[in-house]
Amino acid sequence: MRPTTRRASLALTALAAVLLTGCGVRPTGVLDGGEAAGGLTKGLRLYFVSQAGRLEGVARPGIPASRVTDPKAVIKYLLVGPVDSERDAGLTTLLGDDGSYDATVDGDRVTVHIPAGALLGSPVENRNLKGQLVCSIARARAMADTSGTTQTDDIRITLRPRGDTRPGTYVCSDFLK
Repeated sequence: MRPTTRRASLALTALAAVLLTGCGVRPTGVLDGGEAAGGLTKGLRLYFVSQAGRLEGVARPGIPASRVTDPKAVIKYLLVGPVDSERDAGLTTLLGDDGSYDATVDGDRVTVHIPAGALLGSPVENRNLKGQLVCSIARARAMADTSGTTQTDDIRITLRPRGDTRPGTYVCSDFLK
């Protein structure tokens, strides 16, 4: 063997020996890492529209979602709109303040009646208004499930604009793409 080949072979052998001997850390038993992080925060989450035209969820930690099981209550919070700091950050609500939104619940299905004329904006505005309703209501309904098994997209929301015979049924992820 040539000297350079021999040195390379010795270096590889030494490297293999180091890798095979480990780093000296002894194995331990199973360690308890505590409770796993949950997927949903505990408070109500409302969805507003950013200046960029996207839905953004904002937490309402002072309002337990378990207290807001009625979609009509969620709609009232959306009608109030973002708080001052959220408005300063460019968030807004697209729901008009005529107050004629209505909602009914049947299990995991919710039907929201939208006032006539509410969906007269641009296609993006109409999509975002629908998204505000669907995501905010679905999130509150999922959080109201005390078993913790209901996910936001398990809640199907039918939006029925008044005077329109073409309702649509949606899940929140339809609007967060």
